Amino acid sequence: MREKSSLVGYVTEHLAFLGRVSNRAIFGGVGIFVEERLLGIVINEQLFLHTSQSNLGDYLSRGMEQFKPYPNAFDLTTDHHRVPQEIIDDSEQLKEWGRRSLAAAIESAKAKQLAGIERARNRKRAKKAAAQAAQQQRKKR
Repeated sequence: MREKSSLVGYVTEHLAFLGRVSNRAIFGGVGIFVEERLLGIVINEQLFLHTSQSNLGDYLSRGMEQFKPYPNAFDLTTDHHRVPQEIIDDSEQLKEWGRRSLAAAIESAKAKQLAGIERARNRKRAKKAAAQAAQQQRKKR
């Protein structure tokens, strides 16, 4: 059984198979990054991993709370949920949850990228429509 104070090192060691793992301060805790992608957060000796629709059920079925970077900001949350202690204590399960969380982080990043592309297309369409409307107004004069 590992010691609580070594949670960041323990998690980093167990998730190293996913790629280059680094840690840095974030939200008053320590962010765990894999290939520069935020995968998890350790704060108050609790581990929170990235979630999306693909793995959220695992967390919700166990009643795990969503990470709130600022406790008094009731509506500000992240896509990270607390990992049950029994998962942390089982190195094989921790690796599997880490792998699924990395897949969720990649999935979320792709969705955000696609949403950004769609917003850019919509802005371009709106700008073009406005230019056409202005041109038609000038022709009427």
